[in-house]
Amino acid sequence: MLEVLLGFIRALRGRLVPVSLVETLDAMAALRGVDLLRRQEVHAALRATLVKRADHLSAFDALFDVWFASAPVRAPGAFTAPQPALPAGDVADVADPELVHALLDALGRDDEDALHALAGAAVRRFAGIEAEGTASARYHLSRVLRQLALSELLRRTLQDDRDDVGASALDERLRRDEMARRVASLRRLVADAVRERLVEVKGREATALMYQTPLIEDTDVLGASAAQLWDMRRAIQPLARKLAARIARRRRLRRAGRLDVRRTLRRSLSAGGVPLDPAFRRRKVSRPEVYLLCDLSGSVAEFARFTMSLLYALTEELGRVRSFAFVDDIDEVTPLVAAGGAPLTGAHVLALSRAVRAQGHSDYGHVLDAFWTRYGQSALGPRSTVIICGDARANYRDPGVRALRAVAARARRVYWLNPEPRADWDTTDSVIGLYAPYCSGVFEARTLRQLAAFVQEIA
Repeated sequence: MLEVLLGFIRALRGRLVPVSLVETLDAMAALRGVDLLRRQEVHAALRATLVKRADHLSAFDALFDVWFASAPVRAPGAFTAPQPALPAGDVADVADPELVHALLDALGRDDEDALHALAGAAVRRFAGIEAEGTASARYHLSRVLRQLALSELLRRTLQDDRDDVGASALDERLRRDEMARRVASLRRLVADAVRERLVEVKGREATALMYQTPLIEDTDVLGASAAQLWDMRRAIQPLARKLAARIARRRRLRRAGRLDVRRTLRRSLSAGGVPLDPAFRRRKVSRPEVYLLCDLSGSVAEFARFTMSLLYALTEELGRVRSFAFVDDIDEVTPLVAAGGAPLTGAHVLALSRAVRAQGHSDYGHVLDAFWTRYGQSALGPRSTVIICGDARANYRDPGVRALRAVAARARRVYWLNPEPRADWDTTDSVIGLYAPYCSGVFEARTLRQLAAFVQEIA
């Protein structure tokens, strides 16, 4: 058990879930107070001692199901299927009538033990896990579900239960909902059986890689689903609070400055030459004035919204933040930011601003020229930090390098955040390489973790 627990903790750390040595000792102590044969008690004890943040729960649950599978774990290759498995290619058209009949009987009786055993038998028969290859867990699950045809099972169970002629419409609806629940439960049992079989055949480490999903702070913004984007919006405020505390602590350490030997010796004369009261040369740490230019065209708009949210949540540590939205023109949208620091969606910002002047395609050359002419010449100064958030795809138009050079000469720092993978930079119409010489730093910022690291670096 100790070996399994330590391997599970190593897997959590590999998924960037922080687990300290103290928390490991707490987990061991918690397991002494639960029945190790009760999987739910082990799950609750480890979840209470090892997980500190809600967005890490999904990673914990996925790895727990792998490392603490309900089926006994054997060495890879040690299991011999009792009946021949289907080849790893296309699923055969031949169904198993005995298995289907047994499933219909178990569904009708709602016998969970029988359904669990039949789900394991179906996985051994149809999943093709024993075959060599690197197929995903979803592939093996789909092979089984295609053979079982759960929708057909639901239809046949409902048809078998229609013998009661006097049943009302309400009774029919309740029976249909109950059967649908049983079929959904069977699907979950099949998914559990696939995971347990993978652990048994391929081992825990290989199975954990199959079920590996990125943490919400490591999810690519441009490829995130609607549910992931919603989780990322909820994670912005906790991330901002953590960054603010870290930046404030670092600023306090900077403010201490170097030891002033002359003043320290002068003060020590009143104590007989003992330096009881050291003096420091305190440095004045100025907060930057941030000018944030966000591209709101296409999928980049969602990333721009996260950048605005994070920077506005750190206004007390960064100083004043002025926001500008652009597509083929630029407009200041600072007043559109809500009092709580959460900006409007990209569609609302575009509707309430003058960021679009023509076809709505990115025109970095015109945008940079317009920013320099309208705002840069009169507003930028030695305390100004300009952050440009965009993919630097100029649609084969004038990139406006001269205007960016003028901005860099007037401002203290110019940073560029590119939400595209670094491998895609300077391909097709990307001109990020032309902008890089006039920037203090060009950063790949595809995830919340990368965005947080950038904010911490410039603060």
